[in-house]
Amino acid sequence: MDTRLITIKSESDMPAAYHGTPVSRLLMYHNLDAGGGAHEKPELLIVMCMDSRQRMRLPRNFAFFIRNAGARVEETMFDISFAIAVGGVEAVAVVGHTDCRMVGLEASEEKFINGLSERGGWNQEQARLHFSTMCPSLSKRDVVESVRSNAVLLRSMYPKSVVVPLVYEVGDGLLYLVKESL
Repeated sequence: MDTRLITIKSESDMPAAYHGTPVSRLLMYHNLDAGGGAHEKPELLIVMCMDSRQRMRLPRNFAFFIRNAGARVEETMFDISFAIAVGGVEAVAVVGHTDCRMVGLEASEEKFINGLSERGGWNQEQARLHFSTMCPSLSKRDVVESVRSNAVLLRSMYPKSVVVPLVYEVGDGLLYLVKESL
């Protein structure tokens, strides 16, 4: 296990800064199977990767979701603002995951080009240009650092909101808090 992550396997593992927040409820619902009935309105926004291996165990209507490749926040700022301003959410969870294909994306260039040509109908030149244009902004070096930096950005933009960086471990299906000074 990555030493930069905090395991939440009991209520006592929860950092005091998150007690009583939607973040603690998220971790209790997902990691501890705490149950809970449907919520009246969402209290949390979860920005996470579109990877199909991630499945959240949450009560109905607990959270809004934004899913995209790599759990990027830059391109979704209006969506995030809307969830806070109009949706009334109190917190944002940025969830990366292990074995993310956006880490070292450059290594997937030929597979991307061939796949987009074969299944998307693009010619090789269009696919290559698309990859080379988008790859620099989408490729990640490290999932933990990516969600941590996204959390820092969101905290600067929404100082009254609780923002937490998390990592979903594909192997065990649990969420882990990223260590940071709160």
